[in-house]
Amino acid sequence: MPKIQPKEIWKVDLPDTQAHEQTGDRPAIIISIHPETAMTMVVPFTKNPDCLRFSYSYQVKKSTTNGLALDSVALIFQMRCLGNSASRFLYKMGTLEDTHLKQIKILIKDYLVIT
Repeated sequence: MPKIQPKEIWKVDLPDTQAHEQTGDRPAIIISIHPETAMTMVVPFTKNPDCLRFSYSYQVKKSTTNGLALDSVALIFQMRCLGNSASRFLYKMGTLEDTHLKQIKILIKDYLVIT
């Protein structure tokens, strides 16, 4: 398993999807790591700005810090757990800026109805 940390952006492999779920190799934010279950919670990105029309989406502008090649949309409503394996986590792209991470965590709490 590659060494990953929360708030990092990694290129991940999402091969097993259905319907409108994000698929393929794409950036994702590491939200939390659970070593006892060998699972990691991620929020995938899309480069499609039209996805901002959906609730629980958040735009992140590309930067040298986060390593995104394009301005991207974090799809909080598509967050998921991935098994901790090198075949899922391909390489680290960068680190999400704290201002963006704070806003994404607010959206996650609201989405999960956590008070």
